[in-house]
Amino acid sequence: MKRFLLLAALCGFTLAAMADDLARQRALFEAKYREVLKGATPRAETLTALRGYPLTPWLSYHPLKRKLRALPAQEVRAFLAAHAGSLPAERLRTDWLREAARQGRFDLFNEDYTPQSDPELRCHALRRDLDGGNKPRAVKAGLELWLTGKSQAPGCNAVFEILRTRGALTDALVWQRVMLAAKGGNTSLAVVIAKNYAAPSDRVLADLLHKVHGTPSQTLKLTAGKPDSLQLRDVIAHGLGRYAHQGLASATLAWRQVRDKYPFTPAQAGVVQRELAVAAVAATHPQRLDYLRDVNDAGVDDAVERFRLREGLRARAWQDLVVWTAGPPRGATTNALRWRYWHARALGETGQQEASLTTFRELATERDYYGFMASDRAGVPYAMTHKPIRPTAEERRGIGESGGLQRAREFYQLNRPGEARNEIAFELEGRPRREQEVGAALIYEWGWHAQAILMLGQMQSYDDLDLRFPLLHKSLVTKFAEARGLPPALIYAIIRGESAFVTDARSPVGALGLMQVMPATANATARQIGLRLRSNAEITQVDTNIAIGSEYLRQVLRQFGGYFPLAAAAYNAGPSRVKAWLKNAACTPEDVWVDTLPFLETEGYVRRALFYAAVYEFRLGVTVSPLGSRMADMTRFGSASTTC
Repeated sequence: MKRFLLLAALCGFTLAAMADDLARQRALFEAKYREVLKGATPRAETLTALRGYPLTPWLSYHPLKRKLRALPAQEVRAFLAAHAGSLPAERLRTDWLREAARQGRFDLFNEDYTPQSDPELRCHALRRDLDGGNKPRAVKAGLELWLTGKSQAPGCNAVFEILRTRGALTDALVWQRVMLAAKGGNTSLAVVIAKNYAAPSDRVLADLLHKVHGTPSQTLKLTAGKPDSLQLRDVIAHGLGRYAHQGLASATLAWRQVRDKYPFTPAQAGVVQRELAVAAVAATHPQRLDYLRDVNDAGVDDAVERFRLREGLRARAWQDLVVWTAGPPRGATTNALRWRYWHARALGETGQQEASLTTFRELATERDYYGFMASDRAGVPYAMTHKPIRPTAEERRGIGESGGLQRAREFYQLNRPGEARNEIAFELEGRPRREQEVGAALIYEWGWHAQAILMLGQMQSYDDLDLRFPLLHKSLVTKFAEARGLPPALIYAIIRGESAFVTDARSPVGALGLMQVMPATANATARQIGLRLRSNAEITQVDTNIAIGSEYLRQVLRQFGGYFPLAAAAYNAGPSRVKAWLKNAACTPEDVWVDTLPFLETEGYVRRALFYAAVYEFRLGVTVSPLGSRMADMTRFGSASTTC
């Protein structure tokens, strides 16, 4: 027993000594790093004292970067070898390659090159590959760099010239980039591209495109009498698309005059139809729904899908919605679950009850606002699937002890979140999903909860509810929930949506802390509860912020009849706006009202608040309130009319 106690004591002493050593190294690094960032070079004894400390390579990186112009290659390569595979080494490699290219030292460039994201460096490497072997892959990579509407790095011009002389840069590809530049609003670049690479006839049309872009109302006049071609029709479509936003009625008339005169492709017609529809919605044109109906499949994108859904719901154009939402969304950013929910609703509203119920049941398997709403419609329990990540001991060693995460943790401890995020991204990018999830779980254990939440969201790993919906500050949340007569889940929902638990969060408009309270609101609310604020900094203190935020939430809940969706909307957009939105809402279905709120930010905020509240009820072990019950009859509250 004595031997065991002695070993335990020795072990504790060793751990304490290691902690002290780490604390000393951390303090020394922090002091020297500030000096290095200002231009100093660390002394040899400093680097010796910091040997083994994860962030030490950064003390050498910055001085090396500053003197790259005159630095011998051997010194650079020594650093790259000593810290191979690390972010500081790869940063220095990129800097070194840029300097070698600037000096025209392509012997050094080629020897030290590894794949880079920088287009200029990629183009220097592609030029080498095109002059040597590996040509098919180099040609493909070069064409990928070509097809952009933005100016490319000067080093890419040599690659493009090689592609042109070898016939890989066809007239069609040249014109495609001309139109990409025009779509991006840069017709001056389009003219330059055409001048350097296009056939003579296309150069003329690029000049015409530039004129049409500047004076779209003159599109038909400027293009009249020109021989028909695919490129001319692109010019006309581009001009009329821009004209739609300057004079909708005139642009519509011009399109009707010309659409049967030329054999426009579906894509070209779609360009004009899309712009006319978007302009009609922006102008709240009485026939905007007809404009949206006219957009062909080629013209449908994220914006058209968003407007079709919102305008279709506002008009209760259920039959249109059945058609528009029948297949998967085309837009990359269109919410697929939202799409499916409204398809099911539209089916039900048009009498197709069985198909509607089937779709709702399928959607009810999703843990999401729309999944929960579908569950209410289908009469089935919410799918609160919880699958903890739980890193194994081996995963902890493999991921947690990697150099990148060790450096990230130290930067986090030094309150340098930007550098920490850079290290995390470098270390985990390209790794299997499971390893990225383990990384997020370990970062959560550091106490960096917001970063873990962000990472899991970015990788669409949604099933560890402990990490994504933490019960932080539980005693304070419970205390103030009881004092305000609020369910704790509602306070948690606001915190999760407002700050994701970043205690010192500050919004662009000045909202502060966990519950993102504006200083004016905070001071007024604090006085009402007998709390004195001496400075705005106090608003970010956790107990003060929750005390004030929970009281303000209680006030808006009382102001809006206890309806949490209305209170959430008021918390985000202000009570006066919500009152105005409710004036003529008595006949609006509650789910339609939420999805057609005038502010897109508030629309998403309310949905998230409802979803988060349900998840937090589950996390707290209380009965989950159906979203439908929270929303029932809420659109009648404050409405000027009581009959439909």
